[in-house]
Amino acid sequence: MKKTQPTLHDIARISGLSIATVNQILEDKRHVANDNARTRVVEALEMLGYEPSRYIQSLRGESVKTIAFIMPRHDAYYASIIDAIEHQEGSEGIRIIAMASNEQAARQDALIDWFVSQQVDGIIVSPVSAQMRIAKRWRDIPMVIIDNQIEDGLLPYIGMNYEDTTYRAAEHLLQHNHKAIALILGNEASSATADSRMGYKAALEDFEFQMDERLIAYQYTDLSLNATERYGYETTQALFSQAQHPTALIAANHAMLTGILQALKAQELSVPEDVAVVTLEENSWNKVHAPELTSVGIDSETIGASIFKRLKQYFDGETDTIASDWLAARLNERASSRKHL
Repeated sequence: MKKTQPTLHDIARISGLSIATVNQILEDKRHVANDNARTRVVEALEMLGYEPSRYIQSLRGESVKTIAFIMPRHDAYYASIIDAIEHQEGSEGIRIIAMASNEQAARQDALIDWFVSQQVDGIIVSPVSAQMRIAKRWRDIPMVIIDNQIEDGLLPYIGMNYEDTTYRAAEHLLQHNHKAIALILGNEASSATADSRMGYKAALEDFEFQMDERLIAYQYTDLSLNATERYGYETTQALFSQAQHPTALIAANHAMLTGILQALKAQELSVPEDVAVVTLEENSWNKVHAPELTSVGIDSETIGASIFKRLKQYFDGETDTIASDWLAARLNERASSRKHL
């Protein structure tokens, strides 16, 4: 049963404050009320069964949509997607709260639970695993899945086909005479990682090469920003400590790419003279780095526009027509993947 909006009189009666004081507090005029009075209003709202922030918005007549964004880590790639969403036409009423799961399933689910309890208007998730289960209590909140597919086919997915994307990255390097190509991946449980591995294997087979498992690395534990950069660094150091080291690297994301480039610099290896580099994320940083970095990916503006379109469909009540959006990755050939002699 839907609750009736509490009135200023209700709040004043329970808090023991005047209607004028309650109104000033709800209008957020901090200079007119002390902390004790503010606490009494919050307690009154809780007794009436309403979240204060949601009620304040309704009193002001605002139509603000709060969107939770649960991402693997806080880095430039996800920041650019948020920026793209916030710059879509009609996005003025959207507020995004971003939290990192560090690709830990328990933390991811706890964050979703918390956001649902806070009555957010929508949730964007980059899932930890393809086996992510959508709890019944989450289904009343509009949810969009990005980056990694999940088995629940009822939710719209926005992202690229990682099998095709990684195939194209490996194919590009093979066409440039690279035979020993390292593939540095993230969480092995994610669909993106599994699909990337399949695409890489298919490209090698099409060029009549066998896949060497020693050239594939997975990040198993904490996938926070610092941990992912460290993983990229340490994995690259290990690869190049071998007598037979790769002549090319494919990096799954921007955070590990940062660690990879730091490790190559520490080993005094030059890109692309000593090793070619291709990343599976496209962003503006690729074009300002020296040398410019080859990518096979989707620009953040395209991803942000697709996410916003589906959120808007939810808010407009078009829940029966919201479809997944398989975005086509593009090969952006730049200096970092020059032909191997």
